[in-house]
Amino acid sequence: MDDLLPDDIVRDILARLPAKPLLRFRGVSKYWNRMLREPCFMNLRSRRTIILPLSETLILIDDNVPTDDTPHSVLKRFYPLANLRKINVIVRVIGTFNGIVLLGYMHKMILYNPFTGATKKLPCPPGSCTRPGYGFGYGATPDDLKIVRFVQSYHKCDVYSFKKNSWSSWSTLQYNIRCIYFQHSVGTFVNGFLHWLAYDSPKLIVLNVNDMVLSEMHGPVTQNLTEVVLLGTINGCLCSVNYLDNVYAFELWVMKEYSVEKSWSPIYSFRDDLNTPLCIFDNGRILMRSDSELTINDHSRKTYKKLNISVEVREEWHWHRMHVVEYMESLVAPSDMCCF
Repeated sequence: MDDLLPDDIVRDILARLPAKPLLRFRGVSKYWNRMLREPCFMNLRSRRTIILPLSETLILIDDNVPTDDTPHSVLKRFYPLANLRKINVIVRVIGTFNGIVLLGYMHKMILYNPFTGATKKLPCPPGSCTRPGYGFGYGATPDDLKIVRFVQSYHKCDVYSFKKNSWSSWSTLQYNIRCIYFQHSVGTFVNGFLHWLAYDSPKLIVLNVNDMVLSEMHGPVTQNLTEVVLLGTINGCLCSVNYLDNVYAFELWVMKEYSVEKSWSPIYSFRDDLNTPLCIFDNGRILMRSDSELTINDHSRKTYKKLNISVEVREEWHWHRMHVVEYMESLVAPSDMCCF
């Protein structure tokens, strides 16, 4: 085909394909393999995928594909971890960066590209712990990538620096923060800061990734809002889904000017007493679940899109610890993110 069509048309056609056939086309020729690895091609593709971490597999859902085309819209990937099914542990998706997913299980961590299958093990953090809090982000520049892990009743924070290829630790006791226990174990990264919902507090716990300084921030505060249930980002801005207890509805808020608490603004609200929000997409859509069914609430189009997939979990509490993320496909190798 590349002998008959200009390169730009070939790239445009390939960029519209789901992941499965695109990966097969890398074997057509050396030229196609090289072309499909080019950053400009992946930028042209800009295909976002929903990553749903289950007990034994990662479910990759391409919601660009019609829901009745399940063979092309859903990919199942076994975790790239030896004997994982035998030891019966929970794998967390801690975050994504540049097309690479950070997975955590027990006290181990691994970088994984679900699109290519490539992996890279990271040095283990110092010691094991129960119910840690995690974060994945960077400081002043994207090459200052870090992993944080709160341990020992969150009184200690372990930090892994990709630049230094080493772990370090510091105490959180120096900060006068009353409640430092997180509702969700994985933080939301925005503008060089990681954010967690705190237990029994209307405030968010905030970590400056560059300086490793803890602080607190108010979420949206009105007379009607009773609880912030989910954090996310919309177009690079911090956002939250809040539960309106008196009317059994949810409301989406966005912080239009970062760290300015008065800039919290409502975007839209919707009634839903059957579903629970799992993830906020960057375009403002919200992934919801009811039992084993998943739907996408697209307020801009006034639609609910039911995903043609049934998701079963071992225990109900697994949903509360599940961190669903929106993933941008890439051909970046996990080893390229490491300086060792």
